[in-house]
Amino acid sequence: MQKFWDRVITLLDSPSVVELSKSLGVNRSTLSSWIHNDRRPPMLIAMKISELTGVSLSKLENGFDWDYSDEDDEEEEDEVAEETSPLLAFVLKNIKTLDTEQLEFVRTVVEYLKNHPSTTPQR
Repeated sequence: MQKFWDRVITLLDSPSVVELSKSLGVNRSTLSSWIHNDRRPPMLIAMKISELTGVSLSKLENGFDWDYSDEDDEEEEDEVAEETSPLLAFVLKNIKTLDTEQLEFVRTVVEYLKNHPSTTPQR
């Protein structure tokens, strides 16, 4: 199975880390570290990769054969606590207004953040 960075390099047809770093607008040594340690980039860079390749974050992360409908939806089993934070209440209220494509994007971002907490911006 191809790794994340193997998929990115193939999709962007980047023969070198230098060219890929220029395409993504990141320092070569930083990118090299991400690749060699199989670390994911920050969300903004991941979104840029998705935009440049035309491939969803889900497919970049999980491979081209991945289909989220095959996974068990653990979230459906979880109940929302009676007392929610104002931020969570805002998200839950407004999520109902999104169309299917927007919901898929939100799902992708949430899954990415759950799986890569170190990429979450610090306050």
